[in-house]
Amino acid sequence: MNGKMNFFLDPKNRIVQKSSIMNYKQDQQGLYLVANKQFINWMDVHTYCHTCLSALTFDDEFDASYCSSCNEWREEKCSDIHCEYCEKRPKRPLDPR
Repeated sequence: MNGKMNFFLDPKNRIVQKSSIMNYKQDQQGLYLVANKQFINWMDVHTYCHTCLSALTFDDEFDASYCSSCNEWREEKCSDIHCEYCEKRPKRPLDPR
């Protein structure tokens, strides 16, 4: 990824020092990743692509998540050679089926 990532930590003792334009609700406090002009809660980072930071999509047919922007699976195939999901999974998620 060529872009710049910023992480912001906001300690509780600084909340009262914020100007009114920077006020936010109690449930919006915490650790966030700022990417693609959006705030991603740190607890939700795993649902975004580690390469392009687009939101991941889940494919029910193959029981795996993928990035539609990169057209790559974000979960490896399992080691079971008889797995009903991984056995017929295409090399790329958006390839014709």
